[in-house]
Amino acid sequence: MDEHSEVTKSDSKNIGKAERAVDKAFSTGKADRAHITRQAQLDAAEAVAMAGIAMESDEAADEAARLSVIANNMGNRERAKAAREREREARDQAKIDHRAATKSARQAYEAIKFSDPTKLGFLRVVQLVFLSHIVGTILVLLFTSRDTVSYDPSTLIGWLMTILESVAFYFFVNRFRVGRKFVMGMAVFGIASTFLTGIATGNLTVGSVAPTLSYYLFLLVYFAFSKRVKATLVNDLERDKGKLDDEEFVIDRKGWPFWRNLIIYFVVFSVLGHWMEAAFCQLIRLGIVQGEFHEENTMLWRDWFYPYPMHGTAVVLMALVLYPIFVKMKKSFKSKFTPYVVSFVINMLTCTLIELCGGLMFNANLQNWNYSNMPFNFMGQVCLQNAIGFGIASSVISWWVYPMMERAIARVRPAIMNIVCVVVAIAGGILFSLYAISPPGGIDLGDNQPVVTVESAEETRSEIKNGADSLKELTSLTKDRCKNYKGLSDDEKRQIDEHYSNAEREFSAVSELMDKKPESKQGGNASGS
Repeated sequence: MDEHSEVTKSDSKNIGKAERAVDKAFSTGKADRAHITRQAQLDAAEAVAMAGIAMESDEAADEAARLSVIANNMGNRERAKAAREREREARDQAKIDHRAATKSARQAYEAIKFSDPTKLGFLRVVQLVFLSHIVGTILVLLFTSRDTVSYDPSTLIGWLMTILESVAFYFFVNRFRVGRKFVMGMAVFGIASTFLTGIATGNLTVGSVAPTLSYYLFLLVYFAFSKRVKATLVNDLERDKGKLDDEEFVIDRKGWPFWRNLIIYFVVFSVLGHWMEAAFCQLIRLGIVQGEFHEENTMLWRDWFYPYPMHGTAVVLMALVLYPIFVKMKKSFKSKFTPYVVSFVINMLTCTLIELCGGLMFNANLQNWNYSNMPFNFMGQVCLQNAIGFGIASSVISWWVYPMMERAIARVRPAIMNIVCVVVAIAGGILFSLYAISPPGGIDLGDNQPVVTVESAEETRSEIKNGADSLKELTSLTKDRCKNYKGLSDDEKRQIDEHYSNAEREFSAVSELMDKKPESKQGGNASGS
């Protein structure tokens, strides 16, 4: 009895998986060509039927005309009048049927014309314009310094429109019907934002807003009245809710949804990692943890959306490696406590290794962070205090946060999550491309100063020392000459001699300072990612 029950339960589970697979196959978001073709066939059949009705109406009108002639020839005025009335009615009905047949034939022609969704016509041009705008925005930001970017409303709205165009591009690829209304709404928003931005900046002139307004007005009119758009964008957003009905939720590590979620995690946690570093610096400021940080680091304190890719990479590794290891250990160990201890150690070592590798690549001269004075540090790149902190954070994420996120995402329709992925990916592309030319390479003082190496520092100190010695020698010569100048009172000569002597002492102090070897500034900087 128990074996039969287990088999039945297993069969039910397999049947459920098969049904979900079938539902997924029929709701992939691709263009439903068969549906469009069937609709074209129905329209064509209706057109043929309407043409037959029109022909019958013509025959009825001809018969009415024949009877009218017979009535006139018989001399019966009443019958002739009634026959002519029936003839007019038949002719009117024939005209109506012919117009209906013509309309139906035109609809059938348009349905057949648009029955192949791969032929987008001019919609393909719009799609390519959106794609070129997206790629162009990212390429321009890739070669733009973050210190030269003006974060004014027009710039931010431009980035937002790039994200919206990427969503519209996704709708076009999947032929979603909502894409038509979405682009119309995007165009209305673009028109309104153009006017509001022009008014706010005082630059509302015809020359400044005409190109942008023309572009958005064209999109609005085209997507409102284009028959190609109406015939091509026909798919509905699928309503499959994934594994919501499963009694025991299991993360599916195969297929696009799993990798889509990893893309979202990487971008989101790269930004959240920045904020975590800022919060850690506040703990240093309050004296809760040991370390130092740089107040002038614009990468940390000014650019709040500066992504720290090491944190995003760590979360991706948690999903790919650390969480599966933890799940496997929970099944392997009899003790409930042991898997957590072993998993914590593995998480701590993994995150510490990521920081070490990132430090060797981007912090070779310890210019971004330096843990040399921290207890149990290695090469100044990693230390025990931060390793424990990383272990705690990564364990919380891999044990609880990551499974909760996967369960929450499984409750959302796949198409909606795909849209979220597009938004996050393009927003992440904008952030990474904007900051790509300013990789971690020293403390940014806001004036594009280069990284100071040991060799360049020695050259700078030598130049300063030589300049101070030269100025000291020139000051001494000028002081001696002033003693022989005529026309100066003794008091004036005394004051000049005093000032020049003070200047000589200052230049001597500068020269002596440059002769000394600099003391390297040590300390843990939590902003090093």
